[in-house]
Amino acid sequence: MKKFIQVCSLVLMDLAAYYSSLYLSWHVREDVLPFFFTFETDNYSIYYYLELWWIPAIFVFFIANQQIYTARTTFWDENKKLFHAITLAFVVLMAVVTLGRIPGLVSRPVLVSLWLSSFFIYPLFHLYGKKLLFQTGICKEKVLVLGAGKTGKLISTWLARETHIGYDVIGYLDDDTEKIGTFIDGKKVFGAVRHYTKFVKELKINTIIIAMPSLGPELTSSMAFEIQQKVKNTLIVPNLYGVALLNTELLHLFYEEIFLLKVRNNLKYLINRALKRVFDLVVSLTLMPFVLLLMTAFGIAIKLQSAGPIIYSHERIGKNGKVFRCYKFRTMVKDSEDLLTELLNSNQELKEKWEKYWKLPNDPRVTPIGAFLRKTSLDELPQIFNVLLGSMSLVGPRPYLLREMGAIEDHLEAITTVAPGITGLWQVSGRNNTTYEYRIRLDIWYIMNWSLWLDVFILLRTVKVVLSMKGVS
Repeated sequence: MKKFIQVCSLVLMDLAAYYSSLYLSWHVREDVLPFFFTFETDNYSIYYYLELWWIPAIFVFFIANQQIYTARTTFWDENKKLFHAITLAFVVLMAVVTLGRIPGLVSRPVLVSLWLSSFFIYPLFHLYGKKLLFQTGICKEKVLVLGAGKTGKLISTWLARETHIGYDVIGYLDDDTEKIGTFIDGKKVFGAVRHYTKFVKELKINTIIIAMPSLGPELTSSMAFEIQQKVKNTLIVPNLYGVALLNTELLHLFYEEIFLLKVRNNLKYLINRALKRVFDLVVSLTLMPFVLLLMTAFGIAIKLQSAGPIIYSHERIGKNGKVFRCYKFRTMVKDSEDLLTELLNSNQELKEKWEKYWKLPNDPRVTPIGAFLRKTSLDELPQIFNVLLGSMSLVGPRPYLLREMGAIEDHLEAITTVAPGITGLWQVSGRNNTTYEYRIRLDIWYIMNWSLWLDVFILLRTVKVVLSMKGVS
């Protein structure tokens, strides 16, 4: 019964998203497009479109076909399926209108606008709608985690952050007697793993996550088989930490009772590299008017606060190890950047002086507008010209300094297979709060798992991180 209520609630949520998109699209055709185009016929009334029940039915059909109403996935993975479903629904609608020779039935501009607006409205309804359904308990499912070690804690932290999935960790089971009775982020370690059947009945658990990768394949397989008899859903965390898994195919070897993971590096294919480049150019050129407006405002502020050039450049390690000039807004008083280079590359006494300045709460070299630009990372805005020139990408590994060559020497070949990015996983995963080794690992992980969808995800996350100004020293 609860599953039925969940599906009905999600369908109603998508119907609300559809009619919101329809209302916006109708107004675009009615009030906006006539300023740019001349139409031979008037637009239908909004009430006419409301009577066309079969259009939202097509949207719901394709969304259901993507298993969005039944599967529990992260917000971004769900949106990937959602965009696919919306596009398929649009193609079918256009085919009905065009091939069915009934162009007067529905306005094509309304359909196109409906398709485009759905890309923004449906995700918003899913994001906040599912949060509400989770809070009310409709889309909340209790989960018991087997293993209170590092992996179990990571799973719990992830699920607490990704409420979109709908899993609510009730507690843990672990064979370490010292952990039993303790609490991890407010969740209790109830008892030993072997007593899971008792807690499944007492807590009415339908989903168990086995978060003990150290058990090994044989014990994990045996435990999973046994648990599957007791609960509806069993999730297993395999011992594959750090392996690139976004671009993988699962190959089953039934007789041998094993599986293979085919890891595919998308950026090795010319068509994908070309797609990434086209994406960079399209997004950069689209944003250029807004970027130029911001750059003009910041440029004036920089000039008013200190003499010197507005933009400066310095050498960074680029694609295939080639050195390029990376552009940034000047954030220090005139000649301070040159002084910084001198301090770092001169004798030890000068380096110690630089360290002394750098550790001051308020660096006297940084201008007020420079402090703001650094805090928001907007000092990197001129790098959009690097993107247009091809020396950088919108998303990619960090543009490493020449003096960091030794630190990344073991990973240099892997990191420099693609152009460095204005932003990247390193920036949306803590920025300056992450360790150096962790940043390198993120860069390699990004390259191995690249997809256009991953770039879109990172760009959207960057906007949120920059606005919150988190992780910047």
